Amino acid sequence: MQNQENRKKRKWIILAAVLVILAAAAGLFLTFGTRRENPDGKGIVLEEGAEDWDGEMKDMSEGQTGIKIPGYGEITVPAGETTWKITLANPEENTCYFKYTVTIDDSETPIYESDLIEPGKAVRKFEVTEPLEAGDYEIHLNISTYAMDEELTPLNGAVVKAVLHVV
Repeated sequence: MQNQENRKKRKWIILAAVLVILAAAAGLFLTFGTRRENPDGKGIVLEEGAEDWDGEMKDMSEGQTGIKIPGYGEITVPAGETTWKITLANPEENTCYFKYTVTIDDSETPIYESDLIEPGKAVRKFEVTEPLEAGDYEIHLNISTYAMDEELTPLNGAVVKAVLHVV
């Protein structure tokens, strides 16, 4: 009889320990796993490949205040390649995240979408979904901006157009 009571007690202790561990794991997930959400509801996802950026890019702001948007002239990438070396930057003066969505000509289908890029960081190389044939295209660098708050509040964005030479 005593042995059977000890087994029941052990089962309850093990069950209680498992419940405590599950509750702790759920608490950690709720605290850290969903702390901030991006517009896609995935939590803050910072661009893994972003690196420090020295700011060497044409400033198109003409002295205006607000969010600084980099300018692009003509861009050249290799034909048939899916790795492009184009700098997608968020100037250090900004106090917001950038997210780049790259499209070609009038297509609404992106060939690349970055995660959030912090101020003072840039993606210098990225993979596009499909290679392009040689020729000249119009590249659209759609820049979505988000406040660095808990809600990632959307701010003003921009679409920067440039000539893309695929050689």
